[in-house]
Amino acid sequence: MDRRTIIAFILIGLVIVFYPLYLELITGGKKAKAPTEVKKEAVDTLVSPQVVEPSRPDVIAKEKEPFVPADTVAVEKLVKVETDLYQAFFSTKGGNLKGFVLKHYHYSNGDKIEVFPEEAPYALGLEFPLSGLNLNDFNFQVDKENISVDERTSSAALTFTLVLDGDNIITKRYLFHYNRYDFDLHIEIQGLRNLNLGRQYLLSWEPGIGITETNRKEDLGYFEAYSLMGKDLVKEKKFSTPEGSDVGIIKEERSGDTKWVATRSKYFLASLIPLSRNGAGFLVEGIQTKTPVDDIILEDKRIGVAVEMMIPAQDVLQDSFMVYVGPIDYRILKSYDIGLDRIVNLGWKYIRPFSIFVLWIFVNLFKIIANYGVVIIIFTGLMKVIFHPLTHKSVKAQTKMQEVQPLINELREKYKKDPQRLNREVMKLYKEYGVNPFGGCLPLLLQMPLFWALFTICKSTIELRQASFVFWLNDLSQMDPYRILPIIMAATMFWQQKITIKDPKQKAMVYFMPVLFFFFFQSFPAGLTLYWTFFNIFSLIEQYYIKGRSTPQPVVVSK
Repeated sequence: MDRRTIIAFILIGLVIVFYPLYLELITGGKKAKAPTEVKKEAVDTLVSPQVVEPSRPDVIAKEKEPFVPADTVAVEKLVKVETDLYQAFFSTKGGNLKGFVLKHYHYSNGDKIEVFPEEAPYALGLEFPLSGLNLNDFNFQVDKENISVDERTSSAALTFTLVLDGDNIITKRYLFHYNRYDFDLHIEIQGLRNLNLGRQYLLSWEPGIGITETNRKEDLGYFEAYSLMGKDLVKEKKFSTPEGSDVGIIKEERSGDTKWVATRSKYFLASLIPLSRNGAGFLVEGIQTKTPVDDIILEDKRIGVAVEMMIPAQDVLQDSFMVYVGPIDYRILKSYDIGLDRIVNLGWKYIRPFSIFVLWIFVNLFKIIANYGVVIIIFTGLMKVIFHPLTHKSVKAQTKMQEVQPLINELREKYKKDPQRLNREVMKLYKEYGVNPFGGCLPLLLQMPLFWALFTICKSTIELRQASFVFWLNDLSQMDPYRILPIIMAATMFWQQKITIKDPKQKAMVYFMPVLFFFFFQSFPAGLTLYWTFFNIFSLIEQYYIKGRSTPQPVVVSK
């Protein structure tokens, strides 16, 4: 959420909550922590892999001849993995992942989304920094040409093998599953004592995530690297620009118990999760470029991550990982029960439970009515029904304020030179007639967390991405391109203000408030504007209904 949106949202919240109180006061006479130490050494493993010099005094890599691969293929081959959710392309070069296409998500032009940026390095590479061995430099043997996973073949394996120095064998075995975005990676290295690989190795996701949204700037704003270290969620996204350079870089390394690492865009995620044991560190490296194109500056970012694993003092290494590449879907990530759901942007700490509640309602309503625009309207109606008793009390409180208004005017005139006495008498009058000056604020105050939660869901969750409603509203997560819905929202608000505000002193507010809200809502997600529009419409219906069943009782002014 950018600063301008936050400021606008805070102002709207303040106006929504305190404007009724302001009217009542005017008419009533009252005055108005980091889990581990950040290492400063550069980690050159993600954007442009290089040999990292030993940083631990107790580990010294021995001088030796370069490793020589035996019985490997000479030309790079690609293996296509086809599942119901994605197409993946693996290369014999390093036994790495070269491309990943999501079948059920599309760009604005209709093409299926490729998770990798253009001309990006391969992912899932293995590097042993202290020995200088980078498996990306070798061609592996592969046991299959292509793989297809469906309901009948619920899982399938793909194995890459590399023989080094004759007797030392490195194996990367992938296991793919039906109807799941995650797949398994099992790494086995035989002959560790002969290879002398050092104390640790890196499993990396170098390419980061590609830009997928039409609003490029907004998408880039969500680019970030994560790691769950112990119980702390570590985030890295800040780029720095070296002196004399126009390219931003991010290089960070943290040591400690690492449960998983991840890199994300606005809606999509790539995560490496150690299964056999926790990792020993988290590395992030990325690059930010700004290229002039015609009259604009085209920004690009790539944030790669790696998990550091310690090499045991034995002859055989065996490690297992889960690799998740897919949507940032709260329900899917929550199902793993490893804290990946904490990546989902559901608002601040105290708003998050409301966001989860609203999202649960949305998802379940969508199972019945496959249109999120209709879902939002139904949700708005449900909220009005739930809060109707409070709204009814609010209207009664406002009605009582109108009833005692003549007496308040009389007190103003009588004690106009004694403000303190005036306040005491007004409060006495409130108590005598059972008037609560704050009664009109309560319903809106209680609904504000839901409003904030709805804003977050409309703007950040993948359920609303490219969700259409009617005609021109084909993406409820984006602003209305023609401003039609904000205009309707402002008109309904004007109508509501017109029948609510009776004090001539407040006549200007009838025109000011709709204009103010139009200014803010024109840049908000269409889903949120749809909610507020129907909130106004249902409020008008409710207001006419309540007023039709109650008649203000006149209060006799003393003489």
